[in-house]
Amino acid sequence: MVLEPTGSNPERIFSPGDAAFFSGEPWWGSAPQCDGYIKDSVNVAYVGNDWSGAASTGDYTTAQGLNAVDIVCLFAANLNVTPAQGAQRLAPNVTVPSGGTLACVNTVHLPVLQSGVAPLQQKGIAVLLTMLGNHDAAGWSNFSNDSAGQADAALFAEQLVDTVQTYGLNGIDIDDEYSNPTWTNNGSLAMVTTLMRQQLDAAFDQASQPKAITKALWSDLSQPDAFGTDWNGHSLASNLTYGFYMGYGSDPQYVFSGYLSAGMTTAKLGMGYWTGQPSADPTSEVQWLKANGYAGYMVYAWGESGNTQLMGTLVDGWMGPGNWNS
Repeated sequence: MVLEPTGSNPERIFSPGDAAFFSGEPWWGSAPQCDGYIKDSVNVAYVGNDWSGAASTGDYTTAQGLNAVDIVCLFAANLNVTPAQGAQRLAPNVTVPSGGTLACVNTVHLPVLQSGVAPLQQKGIAVLLTMLGNHDAAGWSNFSNDSAGQADAALFAEQLVDTVQTYGLNGIDIDDEYSNPTWTNNGSLAMVTTLMRQQLDAAFDQASQPKAITKALWSDLSQPDAFGTDWNGHSLASNLTYGFYMGYGSDPQYVFSGYLSAGMTTAKLGMGYWTGQPSADPTSEVQWLKANGYAGYMVYAWGESGNTQLMGTLVDGWMGPGNWNS
């Protein structure tokens, strides 16, 4: 293994407590001086309504002592033309013309953004902010193809980068729902995620501070055809770090073919689960996901109505019984 120098670690030194993550097969040598643990899934918890519940995602570990939850998505902040009642702009220092798309959050969630992100990150859990439409003309698929639409998308991307910087987030999650009108431009998501990726790459060293762009996958192969329309040579599939399918209760064997054809790989795709729309056999489903090289799984509404226990079922199904521990 070669530890690459970065701006924060130019001397390429491991510190006590550091974890090394490999892609490929590590070689321990004849007298290894470290413990090796393998975790081959990405486990995502969507925390909605009461974001203070995000703290409990760090209470669960596998039998090897690894985090049972890898990514927390705070669900959700909003896209708005005008901030809704009780909400404020996330990036007020970015000047947006009247009628432009604003990144907003309900003020009740600010304490978690301000003080709840770092404690999870210190445990090795990545924290993303989900951005969701909010019943007005602002929406992920509502940026037009003309120069005005591109300028609006660029300013929205700038707001998201500012939000990631301000609150120390690991990235942005996309939920393309609840805009009005809904889905006006098939190429909108390819455009805005390209601008997001370019601005994130300019603002952060992706070797030492990688920032994710993820998406809740649903109805994006038809209405809109977000994966079928490129923008300036860039596709939505190439811009995404992960996508998790939120057609809860579906059999994963039958939902991914369109995404694979559109350029997503199995290593970027995972299945969503929710007790509100239960799956017939989640244990066998995650075993199928693992056997076929998929990234992992997502649980919606963490902490509500048995969904925390559902995550435990998925962890034990993927890794084997006894791997869900508090």
